[in-house]
Amino acid sequence: MVLPVYFISLKDHPRRKHCQSIIDNPPAQEGDLKLEFHLFDAIDKHSCYFKKDLGYSSLIENSYSSEWLKESEWFRGAHGRELLLEELGCYASHYMLWLRCIELNCPIVILEDDVVLKPHFYESLVHCMQSPFDFVRLFATFWEIKTKKSVIAHTGGTQVLPTDSRIEVILKEHFYLSALEVFAAAAYYLTPKAAKAFVSASLHFTEPVDNLLTLVHTHRIPNLTYIPLSVGFSKHHSISAISSDDPTNLRASANKSPKCLSTRFFNSVFFAVRRYYYYRLFLKRYAHLR
Repeated sequence: MVLPVYFISLKDHPRRKHCQSIIDNPPAQEGDLKLEFHLFDAIDKHSCYFKKDLGYSSLIENSYSSEWLKESEWFRGAHGRELLLEELGCYASHYMLWLRCIELNCPIVILEDDVVLKPHFYESLVHCMQSPFDFVRLFATFWEIKTKKSVIAHTGGTQVLPTDSRIEVILKEHFYLSALEVFAAAAYYLTPKAAKAFVSASLHFTEPVDNLLTLVHTHRIPNLTYIPLSVGFSKHHSISAISSDDPTNLRASANKSPKCLSTRFFNSVFFAVRRYYYYRLFLKRYAHLR
């Protein structure tokens, strides 16, 4: 069985060589599963997907506007702001690969270009293919404020440890399900079912793509994370492809009044309660895998 693995990489970025080196020297593959590595040209602000003189609406023009953004849950949240052009390009790159997954009608792996594959990367994908899960992060970040509540987050996802099932659990020995906040779109496995759900939830781009992946109430795809994480950041991670010519203008229109801050606080409480609801829902669904 062949599993396509795609590196999202800008053509002229220094990290391109890093991705090519992995493709030229892929990890050992000893089982029946064969990994097929590919480069996917990342979409940036110079791409035709951003142009407005095509005679028809480009992908970004058709998917993003400040009016849609201001109505979004993410914009009204604690970290909401206008999206950078680079973030829109990143979202569009993932979006196009979701479409590729649907077209191929088979699972794929999506990697951003600043990652390094750990020794058990191949094994983790074998486990993913043998699992019933449609979306599995191979790399994740955990909010520091939550690490005292989570033994998994406290170790940065490097070890499979006993968990408190009220907030987190390990399924099938390696798959982490949590009511706490887990983020990242740097490396993940997904099936066509998940790809279709993410595309359906992306009529408008109203948050960074890693935030979209966490919105289980929107796309109904459980967020699983493989533990121990089988992908990490490479030394090239500090070479950011996300930048802004005017970083002071990220949320120029935001209302920072006490009333607004109070609303954001209650929103954060609501979001936590909602995460817990879906955690219990999925925990019940996968009870036989504990």
